[in-house]
Amino acid sequence: MDYSQKFEPKGNRVLHGAGQSLDRFSSYWEAMGEYKPLILMRYVMMTNVLRGIRKIKSELKKFPNTIPQVGLKLLNEDQKDLTLEISRGDYDSDLDLLISAFKELKKPIFLRIGYEFDKKGKYNPKNFVKAWKYIVDKLRVAKVDNVATVWCACPFNLGTDPVEPYYPGDNYVDWFGVDVFFARHITGKYKPVEDFLKLAIKHKKPVMIGETTAAGTGVEKGKESWDEWFKPFFKLIHDHKQIKAFCYINWDWLKDKTWGSPGTWGNCRIEENKVVKKNYINEMSNERYIHNINLSDFNNITDHAP
Repeated sequence: MDYSQKFEPKGNRVLHGAGQSLDRFSSYWEAMGEYKPLILMRYVMMTNVLRGIRKIKSELKKFPNTIPQVGLKLLNEDQKDLTLEISRGDYDSDLDLLISAFKELKKPIFLRIGYEFDKKGKYNPKNFVKAWKYIVDKLRVAKVDNVATVWCACPFNLGTDPVEPYYPGDNYVDWFGVDVFFARHITGKYKPVEDFLKLAIKHKKPVMIGETTAAGTGVEKGKESWDEWFKPFFKLIHDHKQIKAFCYINWDWLKDKTWGSPGTWGNCRIEENKVVKKNYINEMSNERYIHNINLSDFNNITDHAP
């Protein structure tokens, strides 16, 4: 299933990514052996762009062949929606810094603008669309051709709004994105996620699983953990050919910084259970997955290379 979108792998291939701190990415990197991730997750706040840029550049120096997947948060420190202010130019200097940094990197970048936009009350949909278009138009004016935009939702039954009012239009979106966490989200029968994946087909967009972790399951139960979460997760990918990238959060939600998420999510670090690690690496050995490769090789197996 090919849609010829920017940086979309040709054929039924899937980009392999992970995050979301330098330490946790490093441990995941070591654990994966010859199947090291291609995508490195990072976040940038609209109110502190410079800090985000510095982190991205620093981490890319340590992992030079990786491709950044950047979640751009359009909220301030008090979680106030900034989309109206962005669309009227109040954050132009910050966007100019970000755009200049992207251009300087000279490598593919996936940009999840306002990720998880559909959380209830998070963004005003009309202002979100305006801000999205404003950001993309600025990228185009600056002739930045190494950024693929990812329209990333978290479509769950409780606490989210319908996604369609937030859609900027096919001309402004390169990929769809979906964040999935609990086992119930990845059964292939969970209607909000399945409807979103069908919507991607309707709009002819590849899908990135922008964030995922074995929430509520963890790795410590070994085979039980594998059967409960990891097995259905990879089945979801295999059964939905529009899914062409995933990014796993290699995190212990009891010990690591939680971003407000409950510690009950558990220890999801792949390397900390032998059974899960073995099965995970075996899954990664499937030729469908694209791991850490040289940029020239990446250009040969994807569409619209910069």
